[in-house]
Amino acid sequence: MEAAFAIAADSSIEEVSIPLVAKSLDVGVTSIYWHVRNKSELLDVMTDRALRRSGLPAYVESDDWRESLMAHARGVRRTFLGDPVLTDLILIRGALSPMARRLGEQETQKAIASMVRAGLDEQTALDLYSAVSELVRGSVLLARLTQKHSGAQRTEHGNESEFTSAPEPLDDRAFELLLTSLLARRRA
Repeated sequence: MEAAFAIAADSSIEEVSIPLVAKSLDVGVTSIYWHVRNKSELLDVMTDRALRRSGLPAYVESDDWRESLMAHARGVRRTFLGDPVLTDLILIRGALSPMARRLGEQETQKAIASMVRAGLDEQTALDLYSAVSELVRGSVLLARLTQKHSGAQRTEHGNESEFTSAPEPLDDRAFELLLTSLLARRRA
């Protein structure tokens, strides 16, 4: 697993392959197949391990559901921005392992239940949580894709003066403005 993570950190999860992991460990390819059946299973195992060590914040209920949701959104965004491999595995790859799916569902249900207890109807709570989640994911994905684009441009051209423009990721101020605006419109 550590060899696979090192390859992903040096390039991306797209570059991770069974033969490359075997080569980095100086073992035969069949040795890797004793542990995982294929690349998809390797990425699932990497996802589970990345989630366990990521420190993704759990949703913590407080007296004010808006503050709880904002704190959760900020923490999740910060965690993903700080771990490009986690971002690639969960947000870009999109195929979640059973553990990742279960954790996501638990956090979603916890947040929605908290907002319903605070007075929002269930559909409004679900819509609001979904909107905040999309804002977090979108801002992280834009930052990661910009990072990948910049890396590809450096590799292609060898210097920064020849970059083509990539979309600008949301900075922290823009993210906060959008998050605050989104939550200010909903009153319980």
